[in-house]
Amino acid sequence: MNATAVTHSASRPTRRAGVTAPQMRQYSLAICFVLGSSTLGAGMAWSQEAPSAENTETNSNPSPWAYSLGAKLDIGDLRRINGFELTPSFGLRYGRWRMGAVDSQTWPQFGRALQDNSLTYDWMKDSRWQTALSASLLNLDQDATFDAFRSGRKTLRVKASLDYSLNRRWILGLNMTQDLLKRGDGTTLSPTLTYRKPLDDKSALLLSAYTTWATAPHWQTEAARDEGSALRQGAGLGVWGAQITYRQRWSPKWAFYSQLSTSRLISPTRPVRDPQGFGGQLGVIYFSH
Repeated sequence: MNATAVTHSASRPTRRAGVTAPQMRQYSLAICFVLGSSTLGAGMAWSQEAPSAENTETNSNPSPWAYSLGAKLDIGDLRRINGFELTPSFGLRYGRWRMGAVDSQTWPQFGRALQDNSLTYDWMKDSRWQTALSASLLNLDQDATFDAFRSGRKTLRVKASLDYSLNRRWILGLNMTQDLLKRGDGTTLSPTLTYRKPLDDKSALLLSAYTTWATAPHWQTEAARDEGSALRQGAGLGVWGAQITYRQRWSPKWAFYSQLSTSRLISPTRPVRDPQGFGGQLGVIYFSH
């Protein structure tokens, strides 16, 4: 009995001492297999998820390029309709640089007074303030469509504009132009006031008015370009104008607009045949965005 007890008491520590060499190899292989499977699974999951995240980021960032194409029908004088002039229109935007009405960011501004298609840089914009700088070639001898490509003296006109939204309906603006090469266009200051009336989610009416103060060289150049615009010999207020614009979005990429405008000379130095003019436009625009 004692021998047997000694034998059992001696054998128990042997069972608790650990595993044998073959069992150690089996456990090591099992642990390596589990760790390797986990690492491989994580690597496969990362390799599958990383491209999808990159694609999502690429798709969420819109292209900086945008353009618009259209056509407009100009009526020079509504009092004497001698004909219509159909001309193409286009717009282009890259980042903050733009020309004309290009997309949903610039379309709400379309219809304000004294807007043009010159190369413009949108400098600052928030919920109330908006500033922009632009430049264009001006023909000092001819006043016509694409006059910069016609013969005659030319200069570089720079323009700075500032808009302040008083509320959702009223917008107060100020435009300043300067003849950068000092060839005769002078300096102008034009305050503007715009009232915007949404009709529904896709259409709106805009009523915009302005007046222009300019130096004597500007008025003299205007008189030389067009006999009907002879104004004054000195600096001062020379013209005021107003326009009403109806714009309609047919779809996210198609829009229609119609516009009526009038302007009147202020205190011309000599009698002018048409001191007040009336004009109109009809146009269709296709937006890439």
